[in-house]
Order: sequence, then structure tokens, then C-alpha cells
Amino acid sequence: MATTTQLNKGGIRGRGAVTVFHTGETSPPTTTTGTDTTPVVTETYFARVFLPINTTITGIALLNGSAAAGNVTAILYDENGVPLAQSASTAQSGTAAYQDIPLATPYEAVGPGRYFVGFQFNNTSARFRTHILGRFATGKQTGQTYGAATALTVPTTFTTAVGPIASTY
Repeated sequence: MATTTQLNKGGIRGRGAVTVFHTGETSPPTTTTGTDTTPVVTETYFARVFLPINTTITGIALLNGSAAAGNVTAILYDENGVPLAQSASTAQSGTAAYQDIPLATPYEAVGPGRYFVGFQFNNTSARFRTHILGRFATGKQTGQTYGAATALTVPTTFTTAVGPIASTY
């Protein structure tokens, strides 16, 4: 249990190099869990992730759907929807599999805390897996430009088949 002193000094330090935290606070039981979702190239899809400890996030892994096409960009946001780190445009690869997407610059996250992970796609032939149920915030932001990380309007509710199944690493 964290003491007030620990929290005032910048979060809780974990043991070892644990950095894998999942959207919805759980990993999917199979690579076909959720909905196979087709992206719109002018939207950013995002889901909340809880980080229980301080950790260095070097990337975000996306659970790809039934088709891998075009490029994808991963973005890490704070709990207010402000972009903190972003990946380079990365070719989507591997169907029904997690794809590691490294951030351009690792981010030193302070935990415990809520963050959001988001994805943009440049191809409507791509597919990604989304959560079908949960009790955490998910959403999409419309009117976006691929590769440009802008602040999110943070939701407070869950929307089915919108929030990407993803993990930090």
C-alpha cells in the first residue's frame, strides 16, 4: 500500500521492468476476442489504460483484426486527453495478432494513474479488435488528420466496438 509520502514523490515504484498494462485492465483470452472493426481514416480510436506503478512505456501493442493494410500510428495520452508520446507511422502487419508499435520517444509514466492509448489508421482495408463490453472509458474522435496527435475530448463511459484492445509495453 502506498503511503502519502510515496505518492507525493511521484507515484509508486514497481519491482523489475513490468510495463505491460492492458486496456480494460485485462488481456483478451483469444486473438479473436472483441469485434473486428474497420477504421475511418479521419478518426482516432482510444481506450483507457490504468497504470498502477511508475513505468517506462516504450510502445503500445495493438491487437490487429482480420486484415492488415496500410499504416497505423499509436498515441499515448494523459487522463485529460493531452498527447504525451506518439509512434512513427508503422506498416500494419500480422492478422489476429498483437503488433508492437514503438513510441518515437519512451515515456516515463507516473502511477498509479489513468492514461489513454489511441490509434489512427490511413487505410480502410485495415482491421483492429475492439472491446465489446467493459466499465472503462472508450471513444473515438472524428475530424482527425492521420499522423497528427491532437487533444481528445475524454469520455466517461464505455462505447462498445470502439475502444481498441491494446497493451502498453
